[in-house]
Amino acid sequence: MILNKFKTKKVETVLTAGECLKRKREGLNISIRDTSEKLKIKISYLENLEESNYKKLPPDVYVKGFIKSYAQLVGLNPEKMVDIYSREKNIENKIEKKYRKKELYTKKLTTQNFAIITPKIITAFFSLLILFIVGYYLWYQIDSFNSAPYLFISSPYENYIVDNPNITIKGETEKEVAVRINGQDIFVDQNGYFEEDILLQPGKNVFVIEAANRFSGTTKEVRDIIYEKNPEEVLVDIKNDGEEKDNGSTGEIDPEKEMEYDIEVIGP
Repeated sequence: MILNKFKTKKVETVLTAGECLKRKREGLNISIRDTSEKLKIKISYLENLEESNYKKLPPDVYVKGFIKSYAQLVGLNPEKMVDIYSREKNIENKIEKKYRKKELYTKKLTTQNFAIITPKIITAFFSLLILFIVGYYLWYQIDSFNSAPYLFISSPYENYIVDNPNITIKGETEKEVAVRINGQDIFVDQNGYFEEDILLQPGKNVFVIEAANRFSGTTKEVRDIIYEKNPEEVLVDIKNDGEEKDNGSTGEIDPEKEMEYDIEVIGP
């Protein structure tokens, strides 16, 4: 009797963006509280992100910024993590849309009472709609006037230590918001993203990033960047300083230079 051989196939478990970030963080023995302090993101947001509770998070533009910063901190590819998150959101939205259609269809079948639309009901409805639109517009204007704009710095982190004098400050803010670094205006694209290349001085460099809207609302972020030269650069600087001192202490005069300082004496 010949027995049929069955082939086994390995089923891979697909991790969500939050699960990938959480596993990497735990593998590096970084607590969620330390992560929150370094990224300046609420612990509750990080917890919901790791558990994929996206409905409890702010709008997508903020969540994507959180994911990019989180991924950079734990050493993952920021763009890849954002792509995984976007796919999850698309699937979630499709499922929710399908559920709503089914719910509306069920409700339609079970509803027995139908409202009779009269001219008075139509008039009242549009009157309330106009009042709602006007009220919402006024509320939005007042809220925009009083609130400071959103500002998120994705790179660099606070107290960042580098051995390269060139660094790029990246971040995002709201649309139509002006951004300045140490009082200098920088370019912000139509989506609110910005990045600026900075040349560091040896030692501690302090950068004040400001976002200001047209209603004079301002949000500030401060980044302390420490530039420490690598040992090879330090040795070269010491060598150059030593050569300059040696040349200045010999007391010998270069004949060519001496020619430059010849003095013509005019006498009787």
